[in-house]
Amino acid sequence: MILREHVMTCVILFVGVLSLTLHCSLLGLDSEDDDDDTTTLALLFAASSACTGTAATTNQFTGCAAGAVNEVSYTAEGGGKPCVTSIAADVPCWIRQNFHCITATVSGSNIVIQTNNFPPYRSPYYANPGPYSAYHEAAFPAGHAANPNSIASQNITFTIPSSPTPRTCSYDSTAGAGIDALGVNVHGVVMFNNQAAPGDSLETEYLTMDDSEGHPESTGKYHVHTEPAKITNDDSVLVGIMLDGYPLYGKRAEDNSYPTLDATTHTRSCTTTLFPNGTYCYHVGNGTGTAGYLIGSYFKGVRGTVN
Repeated sequence: MILREHVMTCVILFVGVLSLTLHCSLLGLDSEDDDDDTTTLALLFAASSACTGTAATTNQFTGCAAGAVNEVSYTAEGGGKPCVTSIAADVPCWIRQNFHCITATVSGSNIVIQTNNFPPYRSPYYANPGPYSAYHEAAFPAGHAANPNSIASQNITFTIPSSPTPRTCSYDSTAGAGIDALGVNVHGVVMFNNQAAPGDSLETEYLTMDDSEGHPESTGKYHVHTEPAKITNDDSVLVGIMLDGYPLYGKRAEDNSYPTLDATTHTRSCTTTLFPNGTYCYHVGNGTGTAGYLIGSYFKGVRGTVN
């Protein structure tokens, strides 16, 4: 009922803006009519505000040890590529306790996460010969084969709200201009949405993924679209953080059930060990292959930035 009321508010305000715009056009007013422009902008701002909820406090895991996190040689598996982790003491506890292979700090109301995007495990996409050939493995999952790209170092910075603000309508697209990395997982690897590069299909791309369901694109940016097997396998573990600040979990809720997700944003209202006072959670899609995607077409909250 609450969501329906918010949607109706947005519709009414949008109609008001449309009516005003049409009225001005019919009267022959142009862009130099400052009063009308000001009124229209005010209504547009009101419509946008009506689609945005109140930012909730980011609840932190109780009992989290104080202090910064520093790791100099984390690996996710034996023989994997070591990585460095540096997370400041004021970064929210759920990130300090679960993330690796990133540098994270707090800047104002944002968490700033940087990654060079090297997966901390072995992959056929560490080229052999090449500078990272020590972490190359030849095997692909059955039926899969390599694309022509190799993993290369990146310099990716996420600026993510530390207290996410939900939207109730006018959602941000996960296919917005200038973004491809929509979040970062607990291994410091970027996450993409449920779409392939233009001219391709995710089903085709899926057959080029390694045994962690990741692969690099043409610039060497390694990424995952679907359930990352070295993090989660049909369970409820924390997978990562999305660009709007909300957490991504595995396919299951903590009670081991498969949760019902909102069809538009692929989220649910949730209360978890890491968020005892409640938040919104993304979940890996309850399916195999491409049906196990990480995020759909829209963000639940107001997204941050990535470059």
